[in-house]
Amino acid sequence: MYAYSFIATNLDVSTPARAVAAEAWHRVRTDIEDRIRDAKHGAALRHLPAATRAANSAWMWGALLAVNLSAWLQELAGLDRGDGHGRNHLGTLPHRLLAVRARLVRHAGHITLRLPPGQQLLAQVLARLRRLSIWT
Repeated sequence: MYAYSFIATNLDVSTPARAVAAEAWHRVRTDIEDRIRDAKHGAALRHLPAATRAANSAWMWGALLAVNLSAWLQELAGLDRGDGHGRNHLGTLPHRLLAVRARLVRHAGHITLRLPPGQQLLAQVLARLRRLSIWT
C-alpha cells in the first residue's frame, strides 16, 4: 500500500538529500495541526462563538491553556518524546492518567492503594517534577 502527498515549497530541493530534508522540515511543522485539533475537540474550542467577544476570548484562552498544560504534562510524563510521537490527544489523556483501576487494601490497620503493574505514571511525573531545577 502506498500513500502519496505533495508539498509546495520554495526551499531548494535540487538533490534527493535536500528534498528529504525539506519534507522532514514540513512534517515537523504538522505537529501544530494536532494541537489545533486537540483545542477544538479535546478542549472544546469548537463551541465558539459565544454571544460576546469577552466570552469568546476567555473560552479561547482557557482552551489553549488546557492544550498547553496537556502537552507539558505529557512531556514530563515521558509520553511525548518531543517529536509528537507517543502523545495522547486531550480527549483520551484523562483516561490514561486518571482512570486507573486500583484497589484499596486494609491490612494491619493501614489502608493502601494498590495500582496494577505498570501503572506508575504518576510516580514518574512527580519524580521528573522534583528533578527540575526550579526546586533547587
